[in-house]
Amino acid sequence: MAAKNNYFWTKKLDNGNTRVGLNDQGRDDLGQISFIDVPAVGTVLEDGGKFVAVEAEKAVTDLDSPVAGKIVAVNAKVVDDPASLSSADEEQNWIVEVK
Repeated sequence: MAAKNNYFWTKKLDNGNTRVGLNDQGRDDLGQISFIDVPAVGTVLEDGGKFVAVEAEKAVTDLDSPVAGKIVAVNAKVVDDPASLSSADEEQNWIVEVK
């Protein structure tokens, strides 16, 4: 079984929230992402529970959440343009912010 969280980075923000984004291993293993289904603001995530569904060059899969908490922000840019998840820049490739 693959270790959970291996496709995501998490970063604690100054406001106490945690940002979650796609890391290098996720980009390498999935390839170019063409679609991502992100839960809405207000959704409560469980650590290891269902998080996002992606359609990518190398896989179509559901990915588990690396954190527990309530989604307080969604990066609309990655929903509208999933190719931005290919960026190594954490300001570009973050997916959600949780509290």
